[in-house]
Amino acid sequence: MTTANTIRTLIVDDEPIARQTLKDYCALEGDLEVIGECRYGAEAVKRIAALHPDLVFLDVQMRRVNGLEVIEKIGREQMPLVIFVTAYDQYAVDAFELNAVDYLLKPFDRERFHAAVERARSRLSSPAGNDVRAQVQAAVRQILGNMQGAVPGVGPKRIVAEKNDRYIFVDPGDVHAVEASRNYITLHVGSDRYLLRCGMQQAESMLDPAMFLRIHRSVIINTRHIREMARQLYGDYEVTLANGSKFTSGRAYRRRVVNYINSGRL
Repeated sequence: MTTANTIRTLIVDDEPIARQTLKDYCALEGDLEVIGECRYGAEAVKRIAALHPDLVFLDVQMRRVNGLEVIEKIGREQMPLVIFVTAYDQYAVDAFELNAVDYLLKPFDRERFHAAVERARSRLSSPAGNDVRAQVQAAVRQILGNMQGAVPGVGPKRIVAEKNDRYIFVDPGDVHAVEASRNYITLHVGSDRYLLRCGMQQAESMLDPAMFLRIHRSVIINTRHIREMARQLYGDYEVTLANGSKFTSGRAYRRRVVNYINSGRL
């Protein structure tokens, strides 16, 4: 039953598991009433127009009609509060900096979900409701503009990482290495370590190949921070970075390392 404090919520994601996760987490919040679930963007457009939800969990990458096109079809000025849900974080910087819409990166946990909902609650309950809605609309416009104007293969301007419940904005050039850590990856930035919620394949596709080199299935290094490479037994290489970190190349990536070395020889 809908009450004055209920947040009417619509879930839009083409992955059944993702929709169920969002639905389960919504149930744990107490005040989130899921009024619908959508698998396709075209369906989401109809449901948003008909139901007028307070909050939409919107997947950015969907087949046929994606999250961007959902917003375009509804109209940027008519969109309710949006929390983006996606496995790709290239454009999350704008959402966090504008502090108007949140951006859940898959896989996310209950704690991260709750933090996003808390931000939604504060915005929906703000006395300056019209101003908040204007900020949300401005944020959506900014993010849409950046996503539509992105140049594939160049890499993000900054990376949004996490440490001790804080979001850290990292310049890719400051990253010494990227290392797999179970279902996540660790960014080595000087002597600091930050968490990034994605896999190695996603990280490699996101980073500029002119700067980063994958030397192992679990390690990507920033070539600008290489101090030395020492040949090991069986043709592998031990790579020492400027921050003192050492990584050993894997057999499957040996050719990449050799090609990189040869490319720097006169």
